[in-house]
Amino acid sequence: MPHDGSSRSRRRVLVALAGLLVVVGGAAAFWWRSSASSGVASREDTEFVEPEVLSPGYVGSQACAACHAERVAEFRQTNHFRACRVPRADEMPAGFAAGKGTHATRDPALRFEMTRAGDDFLHTAIHTTPKGEDRKSSRIDLVYGAGALDEVFFSWRGDRLYELPIVWLHPLKRWGNSSHYRYGTGDFSRDATPRCLECHNTWMRHVAGTPNEYKRDDLILGVTCERCHGPGREHVAFHEAHPEAESGHAVVHPGRLPRERRLEICTQCHGNSTKPRGAAFGYRPGEPLEAFFRTAVSKHPENDHVANQVKYLRQSKCFQKSDTLTCTTCHDPHRPHGPTDTAAVRQACQECHKPADCRERDRLPAAVRDNCVGCHMPPRVWMNVHFHTEDDEYVPPIRRSLHRIAVYPEARQEVLLAWHRKQADAASKQEAARLTAALVEHWLAEAETYRRDYRFLAAIGAVREALSFDPAPAVRAKLKEAVAVQGKLDADLVEALHQFDERRFPEATETFNAILATKPDMALAHGKLGTLYALAGRRDLAVRHLREVARHDPDDSYGLMMLGWMAYLEGRAADAVEDYRRADEIEPRNAKTHYHWGLALAQLGRWEEASEHFRQVLAIDPKHAGGSQGLGHALRQQGKTAEALRYARHAARLTDFRNPDILLTLADVYADAGRPADAEETAAKALDAAQASDPKLVPQIRERVEEIRARAKKPPK
Repeated sequence: MPHDGSSRSRRRVLVALAGLLVVVGGAAAFWWRSSASSGVASREDTEFVEPEVLSPGYVGSQACAACHAERVAEFRQTNHFRACRVPRADEMPAGFAAGKGTHATRDPALRFEMTRAGDDFLHTAIHTTPKGEDRKSSRIDLVYGAGALDEVFFSWRGDRLYELPIVWLHPLKRWGNSSHYRYGTGDFSRDATPRCLECHNTWMRHVAGTPNEYKRDDLILGVTCERCHGPGREHVAFHEAHPEAESGHAVVHPGRLPRERRLEICTQCHGNSTKPRGAAFGYRPGEPLEAFFRTAVSKHPENDHVANQVKYLRQSKCFQKSDTLTCTTCHDPHRPHGPTDTAAVRQACQECHKPADCRERDRLPAAVRDNCVGCHMPPRVWMNVHFHTEDDEYVPPIRRSLHRIAVYPEARQEVLLAWHRKQADAASKQEAARLTAALVEHWLAEAETYRRDYRFLAAIGAVREALSFDPAPAVRAKLKEAVAVQGKLDADLVEALHQFDERRFPEATETFNAILATKPDMALAHGKLGTLYALAGRRDLAVRHLREVARHDPDDSYGLMMLGWMAYLEGRAADAVEDYRRADEIEPRNAKTHYHWGLALAQLGRWEEASEHFRQVLAIDPKHAGGSQGLGHALRQQGKTAEALRYARHAARLTDFRNPDILLTLADVYADAGRPADAEETAAKALDAAQASDPKLVPQIRERVEEIRARAKKPPK
């Protein structure tokens, strides 16, 4: 952090360095005041010990089977239990058979092969480069999916887990690919994040601070008994010691929880609970979900998390007028059921509604009068999950039922159309034609409304609804048109990000502006464009675009983070603190937010508050060198030199004693601790490190070294 009275050139260097580091996502270096503080550390340094993450007592479903064999055997057939599993030959899709394992992407230089070699299943990316073909094979180690919808594959590299881009689409019986970064390398995989794994597994020991590192010797795959009933170790131990006990000890019975707590067991994955407040796999059944996650507020269904059924269920009058309606009213989590199994749902409806309550009943054919779901929870295309096949783009793998129970006139028409198409009489054929035309007109009108609102993915979904009723060339042309708009947007975005990463800032600025001309509400484009204008010194434009981020996407904290950083660099630390506070409300567990927040508080001299935020950084990421350095300095300013020394040394170790700024902080603490030899030695290392990394900083470092040497010669207070 630059201190008062520093030279203009020094501040200019700092601002340029810090700004660029933020742009590329690195930790920002900072300069601390060299004011002395009281307190003397012992000669024996207390080393920083990173916290160890341990299982809270998960034992696996095999431990449950000892007493609940029939229930566990039945549950093992459910989609939940099979949500994540190791690949088995008899369960892998037909696409691995010889001659079926190829997939060409829209990029002519990239294709994939999916093959089997003995007991191994392999994913190979083949990238054509000017030097020839680059082939990268990855073994498939884990599989998402229950063998009916889409299957997603994962590969271990050491203790890091990666999601592969190729998926098998069961309804289409073919391969597809998720969107990938066209300028990527290797197998084009992406990090398997903790939040993703939490919804498909019972327990994985995540290494704090990493995007995708897990302890492979401590896994419970799939959504098993303990995900809804809580860790079972204490329960199992008690009942093994007390076999005569009749009531369950130390276990959660979801059916006995208040309705909100029951719902939240499902909401943790079937909702938009995507913003963690604590460590991965920390939520326990029966606890308030909001204490563990912030619920994202998506504006439209195409922006939802993978599944967000609970949100829409809550919007239903049936739910609002009932004290007991929950997910398990219709879905028994212990038993397998298919996507077309509506008997349980119809029975649930009839618990409150008599058949005579349906005003349309007498006007419906007898065969469809009891199809409550078809009319009031119709299946729909959901574009929040989509893939690309060789001959189509933005393909949703399935249709999911609307969970907002309501009256949908077009759904009634769909039910009638399906019935009339099965009839052979001329009147039915005529009515089927009329209903087909009405439904196509309805969905194409919806698509046009979505297009005008810049909801291009939703427009694709609406045209696909129309296409399901009439695959006429005119409707297909509408789909092609909608896909072309979204496809160009995505291609331009990838190109803009590539230009940004390569620091071709004028080109990136032009491309992001072109994107916003097509889709003015794209928060990501506003955020990056704001950063580009900040780098170009066009402050007013930067602020305008950065403020647009949260306005268009209330779940994106990027704009506030950048506004906070600009305020910090301009010396408006109080404004920066407010920006970071608001960013934290959006993204509660973000090490970068707390780190920058701590810097701003330090600039204001609010050392105790700064300490708390630097501690938050280390709770999220124990290997965050900047957080450890910041905490060391903040503690030093409070006179807590012994503790400051521990964190300052930890920061130096994390950077291999090669970061000059961190070494200067350590030298300062040594000087305060009455260890002049260590202070001088560390200051000298800082000078050497500056000469090796950035000679332009040497004069400034040398000035700081002389200050430390002078202080080190003084006796400690």
